[in-house]
Amino acid sequence: MKLFSLILCLAFLTPLYGAFDYPAIGAHSAALANSNLASTLSQDGFIINPALSVNTKSIYGSLNYYRLFNLKSLAYSSGHFAFAFKSLHAALGVQSFGGDLYRESKITINSSRAFIDNKLAVGLSVNIYNITVQNYDNIYSYGLDFGFRYAVSPKWSVAGVIENINQPKLNRYSEELPNRIQLGFEYQIAPQLTSNLTLQKDAWFSPAVLFGIEYQISNSLDILSGFSSAANLPSGGIGLNIFHAQIYYSVQHHFDLGPTHFVGIAYNPSK
Repeated sequence: MKLFSLILCLAFLTPLYGAFDYPAIGAHSAALANSNLASTLSQDGFIINPALSVNTKSIYGSLNYYRLFNLKSLAYSSGHFAFAFKSLHAALGVQSFGGDLYRESKITINSSRAFIDNKLAVGLSVNIYNITVQNYDNIYSYGLDFGFRYAVSPKWSVAGVIENINQPKLNRYSEELPNRIQLGFEYQIAPQLTSNLTLQKDAWFSPAVLFGIEYQISNSLDILSGFSSAANLPSGGIGLNIFHAQIYYSVQHHFDLGPTHFVGIAYNPSK
């Protein structure tokens, strides 16, 4: 009965997401609909754009959790760690999705560096993919992502990402993994108001537009909102800044399958 329920869930979700293609990497990105490709603020954004680990000033760590559409068998958890040493920035990300019967695991090893008076950031990430299905052999694959971000002006930034340049395959099928090209923009509307826009095209899916906006009400409170055309998902959330800790809660709503609630906590001594 459990296996039937899981297969049914995955059958309904197939048009929305493929393997290792999640609605968000964490609560902060979920509120922005994963639009923060060119972000100058996000520090766990290196999962989206390998160049974004340059946003780390010293060290950074975060933990995130959600259940996709509140289904126990579709639970997601992640941990991210990043640090800066002189001109080198490095990061490690671990993501897990699924339950006892079916589980996807992804490990990301990242490095980035800034050039041209810190206007240009370039990064590379190596991804290790693993799928575990009860009573079957584990499946592994490896992918390479490249990303950049360039500050056109103090208010404008543009970014680009190529995911899985080496076109890795899972069980001999390349379409099982994201194979995307993305272009992103960040614009600082006001000192406390930042907007993000990302255009993405996966080789196996129609183009998508992601949009997000982040407003810092005070030093201790942020409000975020976004929308993804990939699955018509509106989103919103809040962020609390307490000393060196950041606590995020956000929600994405699918009009047929219902809401997904995200929680996340981060440690950021540089903020």
